[in-house]
Amino acid sequence: MVEFDIAVSADAALEECRRRGLVVASERPLAGRSGSRHWHLRMADRPGTLELSKDGDRVWVKVHPRRAGEWAPDVARELAALRPG
Repeated sequence: MVEFDIAVSADAALEECRRRGLVVASERPLAGRSGSRHWHLRMADRPGTLELSKDGDRVWVKVHPRRAGEWAPDVARELAALRPG
């Protein structure tokens, strides 16, 4: 599994994902975490899922091995390298 904390806001990460052609396939709160958000992002024409989560001040991305596709681990690393501002 690939998992990275990211330094930018969830909104900035979502915008960066959209710029890369990803679409939100689902959005919901994390189980048992009031106020949290969890998104599954996909590329419309390719297999794979990138998970983006926000809980309090923490924002992170995760890619499960069975849902990596050819692109998701690379995008997760690129999001982890983003810096605010």
